[in-house]
Amino acid sequence: MTTPQLPPVRTPAHFFGEELVNRRERLGWRQNRLAKEARMSPSRVSQIEKALIPATLDNARDLDRALNDPPPGFFERFYEWMNSIPAVPDWFGRYLEFEDRASSIQEYAATVVPGILQTEEYMRALLNAGMVRATGAEIDAAVEKRLQRQEILRRDDCPPLWYLLDEAVLTRPVGGPDVMARQLAHVLELSSEAGSGPVVVQVVPVAVGAHATLGGLLTLLSLPDGPNVAYLEGFTLGQLVEDSVRVAEYSHIYNHVQTQALSITKSADRIRSAMEDMQDDQSDTRPDRGEVPNLVVQRQRAGSVRDGRDEPAPGDPRP
Repeated sequence: MTTPQLPPVRTPAHFFGEELVNRRERLGWRQNRLAKEARMSPSRVSQIEKALIPATLDNARDLDRALNDPPPGFFERFYEWMNSIPAVPDWFGRYLEFEDRASSIQEYAATVVPGILQTEEYMRALLNAGMVRATGAEIDAAVEKRLQRQEILRRDDCPPLWYLLDEAVLTRPVGGPDVMARQLAHVLELSSEAGSGPVVVQVVPVAVGAHATLGGLLTLLSLPDGPNVAYLEGFTLGQLVEDSVRVAEYSHIYNHVQTQALSITKSADRIRSAMEDMQDDQSDTRPDRGEVPNLVVQRQRAGSVRDGRDEPAPGDPRP
């Protein structure tokens, strides 16, 4: 199997450049004419139009003046918009467009619960751990964007969603045992043990050992108005695969892994068991309330009684 190549993606810079071409051509100008009017080099104009480099704020203002768009002009506003929205990796932005219009979604997840199934507290724990230099506002923006993806679950035409979760996903206490227990309860609530609802979840046991998708993420999107696509994601980058031959290969891989997964009913039992383990782990970290009276007795014995009040024992932090 050949190694998938990262396909070309469309970024805000592409839309900026395309709009610049459209406006220039409506005036009947060549690049040299626009460069002269905007007091820029022809090569710079060409690079901006082809999205080889992003335009600066000064570039945007110069283009607005040249095209007689009074301030704040179109390109200045476009520049400000590009630099005020939360950054989304280019490869993932394109995936979101496909996901929004997919007629069915199949996904294998090796490390974390898929975004559409995540609770807000689980996703915050993930984002806080992964976006190590982000501000609180940036985390909030990322959470909001991920929550927007979950609108698909509330659509009247929600497509079939079929998830294969590596068993390791169930045992990693993201956010702590309490958060993870609620996350697993949420997965159970969304999924249908009978397999008749829009969300179906199967667990791939760790005992399976090595398999073709181990360690990564594979998503297959069926599109109603075009060829199906596959999406692969690693630690820092993703790949959209639109070539029909490659998509068929990844579909075959997904189907093969699915044959190794637990049944829908047994998967629900395994998720429920993992949830209960998390709840037990959480209860183990809480103080045993049955020991509190004994602590009171110990304090009373260690302290002396004065004026009907118990005197703090040495080292007691009470005032």
